[in-house]
Amino acid sequence: MIQKCVSVVMLMGLCSGIIGCSNAAMTKKEQTSVQTPVAATTPVQTTTEIPSQVPSKPEDPPLVPPQDIKVTLMAVGDIMVHQEQLEAAWDAKSKTYDFAPFFSKVTPIFQEADWVIGNLETTLSGSASRYTGYPEFNTPESLALTLKQAGFTAVTTANNHSLDRREAGVLKTIEHLDRAGLAHTGTFRNPSERDEPLFLEKDGITLAVLAYTYGTNGIPIPKGKPYLVNLIQPQLIKQDIARARALGADFVAVALHFGAEYQRMPNDSQRTIADLCLQYGADLILGAHPHVVQPYEWRTVTLENGQQHTGFVAYSLGNFISAQRRDYKDVGAILKLTLVKRATGEAKLESAELIPTYVHYYRKDGKRKYVVYPLPQTLQAVNVTKDPMLTKDLLAYLKRLYKEMTVHVLSLTAKKKAS
Repeated sequence: MIQKCVSVVMLMGLCSGIIGCSNAAMTKKEQTSVQTPVAATTPVQTTTEIPSQVPSKPEDPPLVPPQDIKVTLMAVGDIMVHQEQLEAAWDAKSKTYDFAPFFSKVTPIFQEADWVIGNLETTLSGSASRYTGYPEFNTPESLALTLKQAGFTAVTTANNHSLDRREAGVLKTIEHLDRAGLAHTGTFRNPSERDEPLFLEKDGITLAVLAYTYGTNGIPIPKGKPYLVNLIQPQLIKQDIARARALGADFVAVALHFGAEYQRMPNDSQRTIADLCLQYGADLILGAHPHVVQPYEWRTVTLENGQQHTGFVAYSLGNFISAQRRDYKDVGAILKLTLVKRATGEAKLESAELIPTYVHYYRKDGKRKYVVYPLPQTLQAVNVTKDPMLTKDLLAYLKRLYKEMTVHVLSLTAKKKAS
């Protein structure tokens, strides 16, 4: 009897020891999965369950508020090539015309812009039509590629010299601009092309560019082909602005070839036409033709729906490149504008400035030379970059000119503030 009791006690102790040893040998994760034995005499079964890998729901990316979009637009005035410039560009060795040196000093500035626009006041009609300067311009077509390489995005072609080589010249000019990949507007091959606004697009901002001229120096537009050259006609401009808006333009720029030659201040006719364009919905007026720089101003008009609308008017950006000298005809300006599209969808011109330029003419090794100098950048870099052409007398003149032009371009704005 005592032996049986001892045997039972020993058996219970042995089972207890086995269970204890099994638990001690398991990890913490395994212990939570151990099943309870059915009976003390049943061998202990242990199972380790591997949890199924249920992918966790990815967290939503943090909400990023819509951002404002900004682009930089630069615009210049008249791009002209007189006979003297043809001589300067001619390379006797290669038997070609090289216009690149004209723009070497301004090209770095253009690289800072998203878009660069200028008024091409010459035809590119081909050598068969003979290259000439004033009074009827025809420039080597290599100019188009040079402008593209200098940073130009587009040129306007509606001006008083559009028909200098008649209809054939209009068509040839368009052909050579297309070959160079340089966008253009103002003259057209057919009615359907005329009805398509030139759109410049960048980062979700769309700028429509339209161009018109007061006339063509008495050279008649061929009968039945009014589409060849856009003339300043209020109803036509109104229709074109409305079409550009309907097609999704955030901004509309209207290039106007108007005003009185060599007059440094805008006249009443310029103001009237500019205001009409703004009332029709334009945001920006790019003026040319006077061949001298005229002041700019912000103008507020009342739209047909009764809303107030503020636009920017550059009445004349002067001669960007030409052979005209003195009386401010060798002075131009680069207009620099910031266009912003708000996160709300509102589009507006945020800021504007004019960078005065000067066309320097000199002779070297018996050959004519022309180069466009941006005044502030040139004066700032004079102690860093040594330019042999910038003599002491020339620098003194550029300093006086820069100071004077800075006051001149702001004169209309200053007058408004004073009143």
